[in-house]
Amino acid sequence: MKQLQIAVITLMCFLTFIVHTRAQVKVNPKVGVNMSAIDADIRDINAEARAGWNAGVDLRMGKGWLFLNPGVHYYSFTARLLKDLNGPDEVALKDETTIQSVKLPVNLGVNLTKPGGLLNIHAKGGVSPTYVMSVRERESFAFDKNALNSWTFGANVGAGIDILFLTVDLNYEIGLTDFFRDATGRNNVLTLSAGIKF
Repeated sequence: MKQLQIAVITLMCFLTFIVHTRAQVKVNPKVGVNMSAIDADIRDINAEARAGWNAGVDLRMGKGWLFLNPGVHYYSFTARLLKDLNGPDEVALKDETTIQSVKLPVNLGVNLTKPGGLLNIHAKGGVSPTYVMSVRERESFAFDKNALNSWTFGANVGAGIDILFLTVDLNYEIGLTDFFRDATGRNNVLTLSAGIKF
């Protein structure tokens, strides 16, 4: 949680600086849902990522057709855990945990329609560093934050629609580095978010 507080404070200081310098910046807070596609075996545990939710804020810096689009977002998603036991009378253990992380995407965007109108369509692409903050531990599984790489990186592409001050964005992140510390598996994330722009 401390890392999230630092990221939010840093972003707020940056926003204050932008406002005081009167730069051409739009602020876009948003919330959404996400689906992760990952499946890996860690020791004797199989971990599968599932659905989650996210909240954060993006900036749109610049005017005209091109804009810089950095942001900070909190992500929480569910991971399903499965452990096969070896004894004849033993059954497989199943449980779920949640993984919390902070994503710091930096995108370059292009307006596909004239900016400032009633309806605006845009596309964007860039990179997304992700820091894993915590994992909810379960008694039956030796699965915690140490099973994951603290930092991972992805490449993302997305598109969005603005209707007046309302925004809807669809983004797909392709994992570039392994999500787990001791297993091969990259986290690909599909996110649908809605927000406001001011």
